Amino acid sequence: MTAIQIIAIISPFVSSVLTAFLTFKFTSKSKGIDVLYQNKVPAFKTIAANIISFKNFCEGRVAYYQANEFHPFYTDSLGTLEHRTKIAGSLEENIAFISKDSRFVISDLLNQMSGLCNAELAMAGGDSMEQVSEYERIASLAESAIEVLYQELNLPNP
Repeated sequence: MTAIQIIAIISPFVSSVLTAFLTFKFTSKSKGIDVLYQNKVPAFKTIAANIISFKNFCEGRVAYYQANEFHPFYTDSLGTLEHRTKIAGSLEENIAFISKDSRFVISDLLNQMSGLCNAELAMAGGDSMEQVSEYERIASLAESAIEVLYQELNLPNP
């Protein structure tokens, strides 16, 4: 047998092994990305839903101070601590699927919410403080946290 005959016999086997190996490599990497993305979407939905609920609460509190009873999110209750607990819990459950940038923005929002919790506690104790600007500021922080989450998934922000 000549070298050309040996190459002619071996080349189909080499090409099939190489094709199988490359297919395996690319599909396994693709499956890993798919699994990560499948888990990111529910994590995003959970965290975003809690942040949106808090943003709506802030808008309702602003409507309360402006005596706008017809606002869809109007509320006279103090509930920042409850919302903060929900957001912190959902972040803790899904932290593996959230980027560092998103974690930083959401953690900053949680820290700012702590200050609002203290203000609400003072108001519940009888201090007559009007917190319209604080609720508006925190609502804008919540909106920017939502935008960061949308950007992380490469989704347009509605």
